[in-house]
Amino acid sequence: MSSSRPSWSDRKLPAFFTRWRTDWKDEELTPANYLDFEGGLRFVLAAAWLFCPETVEYRGCVFLKDRFGQDNIDNWFTTLDGDRERIEAVANHIELWALFGNTPLTADDHLGEELPQLALALGESWQGVLSTRYPDREITVEVSDEEDGSYGPTVTFWTSPATSVFG
Repeated sequence: MSSSRPSWSDRKLPAFFTRWRTDWKDEELTPANYLDFEGGLRFVLAAAWLFCPETVEYRGCVFLKDRFGQDNIDNWFTTLDGDRERIEAVANHIELWALFGNTPLTADDHLGEELPQLALALGESWQGVLSTRYPDREITVEVSDEEDGSYGPTVTFWTSPATSVFG
């Protein structure tokens, strides 16, 4: 899975949700019902920072605020010879396995198998949010899942000046 314009079009309900719905013996229940029944408001409020992240601008780049460190970015500018797109891509790189490091991804609950769908949803959200927030920039969001499984699903973005149709 790799996409510069993520699109989460092949949605499959998570295994834990379908089990929950079956336990309730009501196939009409939706993911919104699950959030209401299981006290999900706290989690959704926290997830808002993931799906609609705060950003900062520095040295002509855009960075996720919670991952931004001026010294770190300055080092990347030196290491990557000032290549702004590569610097943003590296600094804004999120590995979902690391993000959920305290959540067991056992075969029982299939949560590890759900992460690629979450990555696509996150990428699609970032694309919309960042494009709206920075209309003068071309936003590229990349969602990937390394074939060797070393990092699991990842999401990153970088920006470039928007090109005009008039040159």
